[in-house]
Amino acid sequence: MKKILPIIISVVAIIFGIVAIVNGVKTISERDLYDSTVTATVVDVQEEIDSSDPENAQTNTTVYIDYEIDGTKYEHVEAPEYDSGMQVGDTMEILYQSKNPEKISGQNPTKNGIIFCALGAVFAIVGCASAIRFFIKR
Repeated sequence: MKKILPIIISVVAIIFGIVAIVNGVKTISERDLYDSTVTATVVDVQEEIDSSDPENAQTNTTVYIDYEIDGTKYEHVEAPEYDSGMQVGDTMEILYQSKNPEKISGQNPTKNGIIFCALGAVFAIVGCASAIRFFIKR
């Protein structure tokens, strides 16, 4: 099992990298669909302490917003992005798809796509290098 573990890790890294790259390309290709903006209001901020590791407890924050488009209200929707310190009553500009207003995004969906592509490329390259090194050693 110890002999096969490095190749399994390499394959998982390659698959994860490919999935991240595809997700990044999809995000970048859909950026033009988010063609309208609306002001949303923060209606709830939930903080949860992740105590799975007591030495490194972290607070996970989820921000919920309400917004209205053409008379239709979208309530208690998870915000696509937020700034730390946001409070109930704060407002934020979000992008949405005019053909599908439930689809929302932060102000720069391209940035997220580029980050996914970059991380995916790193994982895929490291996975490939690890796999090649595994087979050269044999």
